[in-house]
Amino acid sequence: MKKALVLLSLLGVFGIANAGDMAVDGYTGLTWQDNKEIVDNLYTYDKAYKYCDALVLGGHDDWRIPKIAELLSLVNYLKYKPAIINGFNVVDDRFYWSSTIFKGDTIKNWGVDFKDGTSSGNGISYDRRVRCVRVTNPTKIK
Repeated sequence: MKKALVLLSLLGVFGIANAGDMAVDGYTGLTWQDNKEIVDNLYTYDKAYKYCDALVLGGHDDWRIPKIAELLSLVNYLKYKPAIINGFNVVDDRFYWSSTIFKGDTIKNWGVDFKDGTSSGNGISYDRRVRCVRVTNPTKIK
């Protein structure tokens, strides 16, 4: 049953409840940044880290770059351009940073391309998108 719920979540069945500039995923316990800044800005990984660390949104200042598993929880593999679950106001079909280091290589981090939901490593000096996240409730995704 647990595997079925994870699969349904990955396929976007549960969706997201939108709360203005934030989107809340009641299944994973995560709250996601969902404002125009997501598509208006590109960052190297270091700048993305600083951006999320300094972000104050909805009265909260505990934002961070998501782990790869958290970012992958947003992918809907039944959709294309963008391959993201329903519920977000701001969507884009580009590569987004995760905080997960790529195969022990400190000059690359994993990320997700929301054009088709693929994940790959990218050099941390490249300019990419970031969607900051914070824990609302204890997460079910490790």
